[in-house]
Amino acid sequence: MLRGASVRSPGRSWTRLRTGQSGTEQNLATSPKEIKQLLDQLIERKSLPFDEVLAIFAGKGGKLRQDAVRERLNFLCNENLFVLLDQAGSAVSWNEDAPFQSPAAFTLRFVGIAGREEVYARNFADILDARDVQAVVPGYVWAGLKRRSELRIVGEQATATLLAERLRAFTHQFAFHLVTRQHERIAPLFSPKAVKGQTLETLLTRISKLETEYGPFDYFDHVQVIQVLNGDTSMVKDSDGNVRMDLPKSIPREAIRGWSEFQIISVRTPHGMSVHEMTVALKIVEEGGFFRIADATAGSGY
Repeated sequence: MLRGASVRSPGRSWTRLRTGQSGTEQNLATSPKEIKQLLDQLIERKSLPFDEVLAIFAGKGGKLRQDAVRERLNFLCNENLFVLLDQAGSAVSWNEDAPFQSPAAFTLRFVGIAGREEVYARNFADILDARDVQAVVPGYVWAGLKRRSELRIVGEQATATLLAERLRAFTHQFAFHLVTRQHERIAPLFSPKAVKGQTLETLLTRISKLETEYGPFDYFDHVQVIQVLNGDTSMVKDSDGNVRMDLPKSIPREAIRGWSEFQIISVRTPHGMSVHEMTVALKIVEEGGFFRIADATAGSGY
């Protein structure tokens, strides 16, 4: 598999969001802006009175939904990111009623970020290949790695990883220019044969609407190559899986090169691990010897 490009498992759910469809409409259990505020304050101050925590999640007029607050805290607190303490210093659960009845008597204390990051890392971390471990000295080995999921190859296998690495680099560059808002650098990358309505302008409109809820997407991660069409693909029928990647018939199959994705991130840990992200998917073709984008969508990978 590729070094530098993980590949999505075919079983992972992914919901395409169209312009104007917010995370709330997708029934997301969390509010990214509130979670970012809580995480930033906890890391800076180490402890927060629970009444200040509730104030972060209070709506207009100070209205508070206890079930929503519990849902947000349960989402964020993986592997002891923080703990709720009573006045005696004993750990209590925010799923109980007492912290909401007398919030000033309780304190939310930051424990550490590693556990939260490790939970997320399990989705992407490489796997040690037990058949490729070379002992150097006791306790020190050189270990080969396996990717967590597979690359879908249509056509010739021998050089498929070379094409996938080229697509990864192309996608990485696109992602960088997107989140740094160098839109003039990526506008020419869209094919004139792109799926109807799938231009840079429509992609930016979708992202802008999502940012009203998620906050600015100013970071990216996990560039993933999902599928490549490499060399002679005549032995595979269009009906054999999503070979054409839902691209219109006006785009010949021999021009289709692959499907890639990356995350755009609005909330992340101090080490750069995602807390809230959306997924951008690219369907890539080749025209005149250069890669071009035939479809670009923003969606939820939750």
